[in-house]
Amino acid sequence: MNILVHYRKWTRMDYLEEISPEPTPLPRRRTHSPAFKAHLVALCKNSAVSVAAIARAHNINDNMLHRWIKEANVNSASPNPVAVPESSFIAVPMPSPPARSAQTASSIHLEFQGKQFNLNLQWPAHDAMGCATFIRDLLK
Repeated sequence: MNILVHYRKWTRMDYLEEISPEPTPLPRRRTHSPAFKAHLVALCKNSAVSVAAIARAHNINDNMLHRWIKEANVNSASPNPVAVPESSFIAVPMPSPPARSAQTASSIHLEFQGKQFNLNLQWPAHDAMGCATFIRDLLK
């Protein structure tokens, strides 16, 4: 007994018709009023809460809120296009240098340590060039 079965070849359109017989409308973008944007930007500037937390609380993507903040800064910028960077200099109080003794101020004190010798040298400060010449000749 032979039974012939005829198989129908399905096309792409058949699958599409089964999945969605009617085209669904595309979602529309949300639009926000300038007052709402200004309110959220002010919240971000005057609050200790993060921008992302404020965005999440108002069902806004945090990147969009960051963009609104940048746009508000650009719109409120001065008409002078030259931006002056803020000073990054921080003054740090320094301790005063220790007072020098009379012997240290009037002489040059050097210590040389080698494998076979140790040399302690005190030279008058007014003859610094002579000290430099002596050390140069010593190290030759």
